[in-house]
Amino acid sequence: MNILIYFGPQLNPQRGGTERVACMVADYLLSVGHNVNYMASIPVEDKLSRKSVFLPDGNDAPTTANIAFVINYIKENKIDIILNEGASTEAVYIFSHEYIPATVKIISHLHFSVVDDIKNFYHTLNYPLKGVPLAQVCINVLKWIKAPYNKWNALHNKRQRYHYMYENSDTVVVLTDKQKVSMESLLRINPSKKIVAVQNPNLVNVSETDFCKKENLIIFVGRLDYSSKRADRVLTVWSLIQNELKDWRIVIVGSGDDELRLRKMSQDWALQRIKFVGQTDSTPYYSSAKILLLTSNYEGTPMVITEAMAAGVVPIVMNTFKDADLNIKNGDNGLLTLPFDTKEMAKRVLQLAKDKSNLQKMSGNAKQTVKCMNNNNRLKIWSELTNDN
Repeated sequence: MNILIYFGPQLNPQRGGTERVACMVADYLLSVGHNVNYMASIPVEDKLSRKSVFLPDGNDAPTTANIAFVINYIKENKIDIILNEGASTEAVYIFSHEYIPATVKIISHLHFSVVDDIKNFYHTLNYPLKGVPLAQVCINVLKWIKAPYNKWNALHNKRQRYHYMYENSDTVVVLTDKQKVSMESLLRINPSKKIVAVQNPNLVNVSETDFCKKENLIIFVGRLDYSSKRADRVLTVWSLIQNELKDWRIVIVGSGDDELRLRKMSQDWALQRIKFVGQTDSTPYYSSAKILLLTSNYEGTPMVITEAMAAGVVPIVMNTFKDADLNIKNGDNGLLTLPFDTKEMAKRVLQLAKDKSNLQKMSGNAKQTVKCMNNNNRLKIWSELTNDN
């Protein structure tokens, strides 16, 4: 089969979890005999970026030029299957049977939670009413007044977009069975065979790093943005425990729009033994760290959890998203804390950091969890989806 894989930014396995998963699926499809082509809208200048063709308008809006380009590319390259890795974007309006003939199978792949971003909508908003000028306070009050409408509108738009995607795709792939139920509920439909749950493959090997050689290090790994990752909660947690963990330090791995604000918070709060290292290879930090913190407003099935567990880093995760417990057995190989409660998270971090025996046990259990993950079964589903044409 000739397969076309689309994602907005040019696929590069070092850019993020979505890209790593998409590249691994692509490589698997190549290994079982398919031909794989790549299309994107935004170039990513890097030697690891997959060789791609680009939509002419430089975005994934359903413009006449973009649609014509896709249709022509499908004809010229005799594409049998389209795998749309950007199914949470406007790309669903391009890679659609409204324009693409039924002889081409369209698989729309969602890498994120179906509705957790809407469920926790108010936590994504940064409209402070303290510490800002009075004029800004007045503006923010008005924004909060409008927030319920914005939440309703976001839900309406998402339902509309996903309904279009469902009607104009052959298969919709979501992350887990829970997400499948969420999608069916959002679309107000009965259980559908057209919606398929496929867990992300494990992309990392279990590290042989000896726990006793690890540092007293807590890490956060991820994009620094307010709407989803909320790394400011990590800073709050650290501010509550730093004086009781004098022999521990914390490293923030990642960059993003919220980075400057977070750095300023760190300085204003006089946080000690904290370091921002920007976007860089996280492997050395996994090797050195003992604890990972995840404080997101919403997630899908974040790769950072399995990456950390594979290195024996114990994840402590706010239970804010539907699949937070997918790989974490609370108290056995990680900890799940109350949603949005930084004080409770700080308490749990402090307890675990001071209990070296339990921390070491949980580190070993985390590694064992990743060892037991079966990539073959997960990838085999992709073979079935692409062969059933």
